[in-house]
Amino acid sequence: MDVEQIIAAQEQPFSGVVLVRRGGEVTHAKGYGLAHRAEEIPNRIDTRFGTASGTKTFTATAVCQLADAGKIDLNAPISEYIREGLPSYDPTVTVHQLLSHTSGIADYLDDDLSDADYAALFTKYPVYTLRGPTDYLPMFPDGMAFKPGERFAYNNGAYILLALLVEIQSGVPYAKYVEEQVFARAGMTDSGFFESDQLPARTALGYLPDNGDGIGRTNVFLLPIRGGGDGGAYVTAPDMSRFWDALHRDQLMSKPMRERMLSIQATDADDPTDSYGYGLWITTDTAGQIIRYGAIGADQGVAFSSVVLPQYDSLVTVISNTQGPTWSLARDLRTAITG
Repeated sequence: MDVEQIIAAQEQPFSGVVLVRRGGEVTHAKGYGLAHRAEEIPNRIDTRFGTASGTKTFTATAVCQLADAGKIDLNAPISEYIREGLPSYDPTVTVHQLLSHTSGIADYLDDDLSDADYAALFTKYPVYTLRGPTDYLPMFPDGMAFKPGERFAYNNGAYILLALLVEIQSGVPYAKYVEEQVFARAGMTDSGFFESDQLPARTALGYLPDNGDGIGRTNVFLLPIRGGGDGGAYVTAPDMSRFWDALHRDQLMSKPMRERMLSIQATDADDPTDSYGYGLWITTDTAGQIIRYGAIGADQGVAFSSVVLPQYDSLVTVISNTQGPTWSLARDLRTAITG
């Protein structure tokens, strides 16, 4: 597989990193484009990038760990754990339903929001005030979108509530818990929940599409200052390899819990081959066999895909600090492996 040819064939220039691993061997690991345009700092394989909704995989890992420890019952109603601050939800909504996007709660951040509505939301609730799960609760609407367990509907708010659940049941702030119990245990030494106005070295800025004036505008005023349960952690591509290794070696949770996390919990009615486990997407073939699963996320100036191909013992991680051709590139790389 000639990765450089695949990248060159994309319709737009790619800015980010690509890591491909096959049979336990890294066959390609390289950065492209600029992490900081004004300073002309290039992206390198050890550059840290935002993960957007890829963070949900880490949130689900934290919840599964606490379930392993007997501190959370995945089938219990969330009202057993979060007794204050919840909007008026159906009291039967369970932890499992939050994890699998089948809870039916009204979402605070609909992925179908227009740019104007998105901007208006964060005008009312400034991004610099959003540092922990409880900061998001005033943004949550009351009521239900549908009956709990009735169907799959992707829900960002569900993972904010799961982050709050992690705080309550662990006694540790959500970000600190994930950094200590997920990142550190997996050897992800470059990853963390960094604040956008205080980014550490080797961290890429996220860039919005050029409006024609040649000036690169960053996403700093469009995303929460610190990532939460539904998105915003920073990782490197090698750290994602370490995460998957630690997960499969049962360093992060028990084998039965890992198998539950990686099994189909809900399926998108619009695409029967597109399913969800706990915190990650699962794709099956027409025979129902799992052909890939992984952490995927997109946001303003962020595109993230780290996907395992179990039948081919392969991993493809593509992370970008623009939207760019990330999705077509990740698809083409996977296709080159699977044929």
